[in-house]
Amino acid sequence: MVIRRMVDEDIPKLEVIGKSLIGLPRAMSWQIEAGAEDKAYCPTTNFVAELDEVVVGFLLGDIRSVWYGNDMGGWIHAVVVHRNYRHLGIGRRLVEAFCEACEQNKVNAQVLLRDGDEQLKSFFKFRGFRNGDKVILGKKCGAKK
Repeated sequence: MVIRRMVDEDIPKLEVIGKSLIGLPRAMSWQIEAGAEDKAYCPTTNFVAELDEVVVGFLLGDIRSVWYGNDMGGWIHAVVVHRNYRHLGIGRRLVEAFCEACEQNKVNAQVLLRDGDEQLKSFFKFRGFRNGDKVILGKKCGAKK
């Protein structure tokens, strides 16, 4: 397995991975963000995982400055692994690559998750991520249920 920085030519390959996830309870907002993230944050902290020169997973992330009182930090936006290549350590290796980039930049890595997504919470907690000091509060204001 090879973990490397994402390049422009990788972006169309992400759609194949995304299509393998149809029906799984995950937000697919990365489809919109992949190209924009790659262009806006250079050098990029987006990574791909390859097996036999085929892209089978990716991580979208960036290192950005202050948000809502946070110090400069690394943010993971998506970790996606093709469903046929799950449980091979690909997601773990992608997160490790991102954390190494954060370490080189002397910032902490962080991720924002849906409260009820126990699978992803477990994935990140197992890799040393812990609850931060921010809380998101929401109120329905005429939005559809």
